[in-house]
Amino acid sequence: MNTLEITERAGAKARVTSVCCDTAITHDVSEEFVLPDYVNEVRRVLMTRAQVLPESKYIADSQNGTRLDFGGTVTYFVIYTDDEGKLCSTPLSSNYEASTILKSTPSEVLIDTSPDSVTTRVSAPRRLTIKTRLKSKIFGYEEKEICESILQRSSADELFIERLYEENCSLSASTASLQGIKISDKFDTGSLSSLRPVLCDAQAILKDVKPSNGSVSCHGEATVKCICESEGELITLSKVLPIYEEVGLDEVCPSDTVKATARCVSLSISSEEHENGSELFFDMSCEIDCEAIRNSDITLPKDCYSTKNAMETKHRELELYSLVKGGNASFSLNESVKRKSKDKLEIIDTILEPVFEKCDFKGERACFIGRLCTSIIAKGEGESGEYLCESYDVPFKYELELARQVQGPIVRGNFSASLVNAKYSDDKLLLNAEIYPSVMVLEKSSTTILDTATLKKDTEFKKDASCVRVFFPNDGDVLWEIAKKYHTTRDKIMEQNSLDSDSLEGVKSIII
Repeated sequence: MNTLEITERAGAKARVTSVCCDTAITHDVSEEFVLPDYVNEVRRVLMTRAQVLPESKYIADSQNGTRLDFGGTVTYFVIYTDDEGKLCSTPLSSNYEASTILKSTPSEVLIDTSPDSVTTRVSAPRRLTIKTRLKSKIFGYEEKEICESILQRSSADELFIERLYEENCSLSASTASLQGIKISDKFDTGSLSSLRPVLCDAQAILKDVKPSNGSVSCHGEATVKCICESEGELITLSKVLPIYEEVGLDEVCPSDTVKATARCVSLSISSEEHENGSELFFDMSCEIDCEAIRNSDITLPKDCYSTKNAMETKHRELELYSLVKGGNASFSLNESVKRKSKDKLEIIDTILEPVFEKCDFKGERACFIGRLCTSIIAKGEGESGEYLCESYDVPFKYELELARQVQGPIVRGNFSASLVNAKYSDDKLLLNAEIYPSVMVLEKSSTTILDTATLKKDTEFKKDASCVRVFFPNDGDVLWEIAKKYHTTRDKIMEQNSLDSDSLEGVKSIII
């Protein structure tokens, strides 16, 4: 059979952003550390806090699909007691690398790696072995180009190709990472002298995130805390500094929905002794990740036919994704959990790590469920009281109104937390914290689009010019389908019947 493939690409092209990967993998990191001589020897480890700093990612083709290689640094903060029972800490770090195979190649891949579990073994007073299981959530966007590939008109024999298009909603996404935000200041130490830093911690939290033309405005707070020993006593020093950053994102506009998260990359503490006391300085570096998403209307080809020759068409399913709701928010958490011991303890430090576990959809509402991993560093009564660490999992729930039910939801979420207050009662731990969610809810749908069309030159429709057809439309009849059935065009039917639009409502008969 002699066929003519219609392949001219005149006209508009549609770009469709789709989610090509949404998965998670686990990988292990293990390393042995030898502590330097200037660090106190380890008698008992109270807790090891791990934080992940992603640094690299690489995408390459392989025989089995697309290989994603990524890596970075795991920083550890080991809190322990020495031979004299004093509270001590030391920072350590280890590199990690991981690889996985993706089914397709993303144009933008987002990797969120967090520690799933950490164990520390003391093999000698200055020798530690730390094993960490990391969990990486991998989310990727892929851009596809849908080309118009149907001839509009042929100059021979009045051949006309009639096409059908349909408006669809599709998301567009853009991301940016801003590194190297440096915050330097000093603590108000008053007349304190001989300060020995024991525990140091820093966090960056974004409270207000707004899009503008070409940038995202991020407002929040950086909190630096240092527990120091001065003349045998533990003193807690803290400093809260504002964050005002404009993250450049060329494609963002004021109507976009944006989410952003911040994390502390590094913290260094230095001290200087003076006649009137000590000064304690700090240098902190932060990193901000931004993501902007918008919905846009795209026109996709649905069908086509010829008014003169038979045409063979093939269709395919196309997955579409759209934004339902998202952004940054905050809510208060006031909970009490049963204590693990009834001893009288003095709380020295409270470390919070929120973990997002799942999202349940109930009607027009998304419920984000997680737990606040709470580590309490405490000391027993009296000078001889020992230091200990108690761990609690405090559940939290964040509800997001969506205004409609969502079919095929895809959820992305990051949570951070700041402590307001933590105290022991007789049998409970009373916890008051502020939780800051940064979330996105997407919806997956599918539509059928025209893939290819082949014009059969040897199969021509025979028309009787003297024949007049009268068609009596029923409810639900579409002008496009009637024109296709009788090998004419919508414009001709509208012209012959003085119709102002495609609508057949109220029309009792039409001439074809």
